[in-house]
Amino acid sequence: MEYFKLQYNGNSYQYVEATDLKMCILSHFLSSDVRCYNKSFREWAVADKEDPQSKFTYSFGSNATLLEEENGYVFLMDRTSREVGPECLKMTTQQFVQLLDDWETKVCKVKPKEVLIKHEHGQFVIETKD
Repeated sequence: MEYFKLQYNGNSYQYVEATDLKMCILSHFLSSDVRCYNKSFREWAVADKEDPQSKFTYSFGSNATLLEEENGYVFLMDRTSREVGPECLKMTTQQFVQLLDDWETKVCKVKPKEVLIKHEHGQFVIETKD
């Protein structure tokens, strides 16, 4: 099982620990890039990038992370590495959207003091503590 932990400081979520670099990248993505105000990542994930009218491409960057979508998968990597490699986190687009939706409902709307996100058996599970 892989995981990362965040704590709420009254204003935002701060990194506490992670089992590996992939989970660390995901923690920075959620706590620094998505936070609780940025809906553009979800819009990017569900957008039809083949549509010439779409404002989205297959790559999307932010302060801490770079995202790429290919063949139904989203790849999250550290902004400084800029390449898909062993330290990049791969998940299905459906898992990515579900994770963002769960983040919104279980974390952003409730503001728990501690967030633990586990990745096991191919699933991401958010656990919270007050």
